[in-house]
Amino acid sequence: MELANQDQVEGLDPKFGAMAAEMGNRAWGLPGLTMREKTFLFIAADLCSGGLGFPLATHVQMGGMHGVTLPECRAAIRHLAPYVGYPTAAVALQQLWHNAAEPASGDGDPQPVPARPGTGGAPVIPDAAAGKLRELDSDFADLVTGQYERRWRDDPDLSPRERALTCLATDVLNQTLGDSLALHVRLALAESVPVADIHATLPLVSEYGLGKAWQSYGAVARHMASIASPE
Repeated sequence: MELANQDQVEGLDPKFGAMAAEMGNRAWGLPGLTMREKTFLFIAADLCSGGLGFPLATHVQMGGMHGVTLPECRAAIRHLAPYVGYPTAAVALQQLWHNAAEPASGDGDPQPVPARPGTGGAPVIPDAAAGKLRELDSDFADLVTGQYERRWRDDPDLSPRERALTCLATDVLNQTLGDSLALHVRLALAESVPVADIHATLPLVSEYGLGKAWQSYGAVARHMASIASPE
């Protein structure tokens, strides 16, 4: 598979370039997830790890080679702002504006955003999770629920599946493996994301920290078991 900017990476150090190419080809070649989803997952990983220069530009370019547009990448950053931090998201948007031209198209066909399924007005955050937030602090609960409502409903550029997968990636890399990960696993399952695709986020972002991905496997398994057998 052709990787964006591979020659520049190899120019830094040939042995490192070979290592990076091996990891990149493995991640971009994972089955189950679309190239569009992989692009957004890599953007989430860049934001979590502070890779807002060359890594972010490379992944946006790689997405462009497979039909992902610059406005869609901006939409992913907007969605991720509450989870990676608004200052980080602002710097990422600034970097994208510095490269204002649309990513060059490659051999891949554009991948349209899947239609958003109707939610019937159901709350984004389940009642149990909202209740736990209110036990902590009612003002904080209002902030969290408000951010979820806006970021999951007001912007149609990403599908609910894409939103859930990118949030799972932020939990892995931020190591927010408790209530936050549990909520995003529930939201992913509510959007009919297969368990295999939830698991696929872990090896994809593992190049940002093998230990973080390692720890996350056990946490995801525990949350899955809790959802399957609630107390």
